[in-house]
Amino acid sequence: MVDITKLPKAKSVFEELRSQNQIYVDHTDLIYEFAYLDGPNFLSRPRRFGKSLLISTLESLFSHGTEFFKGLKIEKLWAEREKGKSYRVIHLDFSSFAYTNPVDFDTKIYDTLANTANCLDITQKNYSGIYKSDSLLKDIISSAPGEFVLLIDEYDYPLTHSLDDKELFEEYRKYIQGLLGTIKALSGKMRFIFITGVGRFAKTSVFSQLNNLRDLGLEAKFAPLLGYTEADMHQYFDEYVENAANILNLSKDECYSQIKAHYDGYRFHVNNEALLHNPWSVLNFLVSPEEGFKNFWYETGGAYPTLIAKYIKSIQDTPLKTLQKIEIREQDLNLFYDYFDAPTVSLLYQTGYLSLRVEYDAELAITMLYLCPPNLEVKSALTKLYYVVVRQDAVETKTIQNISSALISNFKKSDYEKLIKTFSAALNTFGYDDHEAFKSEHYCRDIIYYTLTLSGINAQREVISAKDIADLVVELSDKRYVFEFKLARTKGSENLLLDEALEQSRNKRYGEILPIKKLIRIGVVISAKDKAVSLWKVI
Repeated sequence: MVDITKLPKAKSVFEELRSQNQIYVDHTDLIYEFAYLDGPNFLSRPRRFGKSLLISTLESLFSHGTEFFKGLKIEKLWAEREKGKSYRVIHLDFSSFAYTNPVDFDTKIYDTLANTANCLDITQKNYSGIYKSDSLLKDIISSAPGEFVLLIDEYDYPLTHSLDDKELFEEYRKYIQGLLGTIKALSGKMRFIFITGVGRFAKTSVFSQLNNLRDLGLEAKFAPLLGYTEADMHQYFDEYVENAANILNLSKDECYSQIKAHYDGYRFHVNNEALLHNPWSVLNFLVSPEEGFKNFWYETGGAYPTLIAKYIKSIQDTPLKTLQKIEIREQDLNLFYDYFDAPTVSLLYQTGYLSLRVEYDAELAITMLYLCPPNLEVKSALTKLYYVVVRQDAVETKTIQNISSALISNFKKSDYEKLIKTFSAALNTFGYDDHEAFKSEHYCRDIIYYTLTLSGINAQREVISAKDIADLVVELSDKRYVFEFKLARTKGSENLLLDEALEQSRNKRYGEILPIKKLIRIGVVISAKDKAVSLWKVI
């Protein structure tokens, strides 16, 4: 019986995690690579990727040396570098403050700094002006040059939460820009500075004052710093994956495969091939595997994703399929953007809705770079946002939930009659007002595909099989469904099209791929006139 309490679900305090002997995935050799140097550092990562735990780890390292790092990769390296020296750490988490405007926000920072000043017996001066935290920060750092470390978590939190008010956003931007200017002036007096956030800003904007900042996201070696690699999964979580497999009546290999499909796929640098699992999603699944492969990243993400909800609207007239694979130039990934001027694609990439894929084009003999949703749970979240936020005829969340629940239940019970009826409901719901939807066989297939994706079902289009490419393949833990779709533009053609779909699926051996599973092939004919499935048959 595995000990679930060893899984650090929702744990972002490093010392608590270590004191309770919980699992800590050791990437501290990478931490050493930037922490042993002086100067300001920055790392952007999507939410739920362990930024706060990283900040807490750095806080412990500088405050208490290697006291909580016994057996970790950095222990010996740090001991040799720092010789037991410790530092005074100032930790500012911008997401933890409650505030309504920049003056209120400045007061929260000032109050945090005042606690540090009082502990050091620093006499606080009477400061003029509406903002006073930067002056107090100067006094604190100047009191003991070289003895302080500054850690700022979620620096862009005030910005992402004021996107609907451009005037307020600009006030926060100017405030943070000024604060970073103060930090730059003090950087030579501090041992170390580290800042995290979700998004990047143009060097002519927020970070213009802090132009000596080292962006770790631009260096390939730091790509695996946060997140779990495939090797991490086997080294740290193998017994928990085996436990999940037993509970779900899967083989361990199949359980790993499903975890990978749902939660893996993040790549943060073009020159680092490591694909990373989302820690939050993996831990939530392993803690409660009996609940299945849920969409933890979106559903348990806290506040509504304001940033994406706003910017995804800019693709109002863009078909959803264009967000599934977007060609991009490498130099575009190294640019900094402002929120109000950023291309939608760059925001989707920075926030984790899209991730890097590198493919070699044999015909052109060149390497192509694409942005794609990293995994199934992100595809599901992106599809849901599209239907709820982007479309002018927004689909109600309850309708989506009803169709999703029906699909999951139909597949689980192998109830083909109800499954096909649910397909018809999806076609009617998501395609009824789209004049192009029922002119193309592939468009109809894509409506079904996006509906399956929306439901968290592992579906793939145009899957290469033994002899040809199958329209749509659904991978369940113990079964593989292959669907071949035909679009009937007239009533008289339906039977002939069904026979064609069945013969094509059988003769071209669709679905005969590894790993071997129980194979169910289904031919489906969609009526353009009725906007629903008119005929279907299981082989």
